[in-house]
Amino acid sequence: MTNPIIGDLHAHTLRSDGVLSPIELVVKAEQAGFSVLAITDHDNMDAIRILREEGYNGPLQLIEGIEISCFEGGREVHMLAYYLDADNQEIQEYEKFFRADRERRGREMVDRLNTVRVPISFDEVADVAGKAPIGRPHVADVLVKRGIVSSIQQAFDIYLDTGKPGYASKSPFPVAKAVEMVHRAGGVTSIAHPGRHYSDPHAFLTLVNTGVDGIEVYHPSHWYVTREYYRVLCDQHKLLVTGGSDFHGTREYDERNFGTFGITSEHLDAIQTRVVQVRQELTV
Repeated sequence: MTNPIIGDLHAHTLRSDGVLSPIELVVKAEQAGFSVLAITDHDNMDAIRILREEGYNGPLQLIEGIEISCFEGGREVHMLAYYLDADNQEIQEYEKFFRADRERRGREMVDRLNTVRVPISFDEVADVAGKAPIGRPHVADVLVKRGIVSSIQQAFDIYLDTGKPGYASKSPFPVAKAVEMVHRAGGVTSIAHPGRHYSDPHAFLTLVNTGVDGIEVYHPSHWYVTREYYRVLCDQHKLLVTGGSDFHGTREYDERNFGTFGITSEHLDAIQTRVVQVRQELTV
């Protein structure tokens, strides 16, 4: 990108699998010189509600966001959503459903690990997760704390990635269904880090027809050629370009990525224009 980055549209707090509180992440973004930030915790919008309740009125423009866990055809697809109404009843029902499903999945992962003689308990995982919906990183954290593996990445490589002994799949939730839900809540969507889920970029083309609004072109896992592929795809299909660091604070590269990956003012203008269109279509 030749224009300066004005903000990060992909970052996590301790309300999912990050380490910073909502206000700590906001302060970090302010110190980085951002003018806009989207907190996109997994399957919940608690962080934005907390900041609203605390009365945050700083210089940072906060975009109401979430990272939705889609699962279809045996493949996980993560979808970012922006400018949602956190009080929308359908969104809140979705959050309740996925919190329960994440607990179900967490228990199943622990059971599978116990089967291969990895002695951890669900209570340990729940303690690590705290108030956040349970996810694989919380299981991985327990494995590290127990000394069973030496790092979060090793936990995934040996036990938690797809096809590994502790892996448990999510409940089906098609991308098209998620897109429709987000649009009804007045928001827009962007497929998160497609390069991580599609080793063959052309396979990603099946998602273009789901009604998704954009693609996360700028992400730490995308090399230059990958970014260019998805940027051109956005141009061809008139899709929004989004970007962010995917900051968690748990990995050594998180610090250097924060402020390196994000969006320009032109990207933000296009996103906001699309939001207006979506909301106008709701009134028709």
